Amino acid sequence: MAINNTVYEFMERLDRGDLMTRDGLEDYFRRYPEVFGVYFPDYCPKTDERLIRAIEQYPAKAEDISLAGQRLPEEIDNTRELYRGLTGIDADVDHHLFAGAFGSSAFVAGEKKNEIFYALEMLSPEPDDLRLVAAHEMGHIIQFRMSAGTAGDDWWQDVQWNHPLVTLVSEGGAIYLSKLAIPGRGRPDYISFGALGEEGYGFYIGNKRRLHEEFMNDMRGTWSAEKDKEWFRLSGGSRSGHSRLGYYIADGFMEHRAELRGMDAALTDWDTMTLEEEFMDYLKR
Repeated sequence: MAINNTVYEFMERLDRGDLMTRDGLEDYFRRYPEVFGVYFPDYCPKTDERLIRAIEQYPAKAEDISLAGQRLPEEIDNTRELYRGLTGIDADVDHHLFAGAFGSSAFVAGEKKNEIFYALEMLSPEPDDLRLVAAHEMGHIIQFRMSAGTAGDDWWQDVQWNHPLVTLVSEGGAIYLSKLAIPGRGRPDYISFGALGEEGYGFYIGNKRRLHEEFMNDMRGTWSAEKDKEWFRLSGGSRSGHSRLGYYIADGFMEHRAELRGMDAALTDWDTMTLEEEFMDYLKR
């Protein structure tokens, strides 16, 4: 496992004023192609407007970025040990810590979904919150390795990754595992890692049935990047005013699935026909 921490160089460049121009920021991006070649464009559209806004926001976020860069490596190491004790699986993957342009907060990517990326400007610098985001992203790795143990190393090639119910299993699985690894936190914390308030959770609880129906209607139509953004991205929530509501659906669905079939089957069965049957059963509750 390697931790590629680019934050120290980011802070040095910021302190010198090198990141206060588009050219200076682009130079930092070019320094780390293994990070920003993945981050742009899939996880953060690289537009002039976004980069200008990022340059304006960096000074106010500098302390949080610096603290997160110092603290997250320890939380990654601690969480790796927690999962090793919990599951017997060693999440020995590479981690990339960087300051991005205020897009996604953290994600698993790489050719075989075996690298973790953390955009620190989008994260709380509190150790407990950093431990939760590390647990969520490593939860993806644990779930993927459990799936490989069940269906072989090429299991992921048969998964319909653009299907919304597959997203529910992926995100719900990471939430489920992070709650086992780090118990006792409030439900919203496992979804926002301290970066969002609890208003979204209250809205979800108060409108649960309607939101489930809306998600089902979106799923029955052609799934799109816009729908994925609406339900699962920090920049979504244009209909309700609350982003990431799909994570609450994923959380509840995974709990239901684990009760119905046990943890291992719930985490490793990605068949969309089975998922549709089980999700319809979940909606009847």
